[in-house]
Amino acid sequence: MIKSILLHLVKCSGILFLVLPGLNLSAENSHFDKSLCNQITDTFQLPKVFIIGEHEKEYDKMTARYPNSVLSACDDDVNKAFKYWMGMLQEMQVFASRTNFELKGAKFWLNTFFAPDGQIDYMVYYLKPSSRNIPEKEMRFFLSEFMKQYKLPLTNKSGFAHYGHVSFPILPENISN
Repeated sequence: MIKSILLHLVKCSGILFLVLPGLNLSAENSHFDKSLCNQITDTFQLPKVFIIGEHEKEYDKMTARYPNSVLSACDDDVNKAFKYWMGMLQEMQVFASRTNFELKGAKFWLNTFFAPDGQIDYMVYYLKPSSRNIPEKEMRFFLSEFMKQYKLPLTNKSGFAHYGHVSFPILPENISN
């Protein structure tokens, strides 16, 4: 395994010399798929849910993969984008109720990254100082489980994202305005 990873690094970087005792690495004589070289920069797997400020370099790279916003996916229709976002938050509240997870009093910043089909790829959050305390492990688990069962009913030609402040409970009159 280590030999194949090192061989992959040698071939992708173009370095044809690497001497490690006990390893016979011959870049010229082994079968190798050059298309795998692009994967070197993405070997670190981001967790599906994490706190804003963690994994900063990877997070910056990830944001570039989601060039559009929910607003742009809604053809710059603010009302439509707002209804999609609030609809998702309302569904999150319903899911919390079904799973006995207490969201009342939770206030946090939330950056949600959607696949082109509306599936949630990542949720990155940070509890606000004025939020009720929710243990990190429980919050991560809740968001992770919500992601698995929710799909935004919106599609786009590429990934898209939304960043905003979230405060629970979500009241129906907030959605209709």
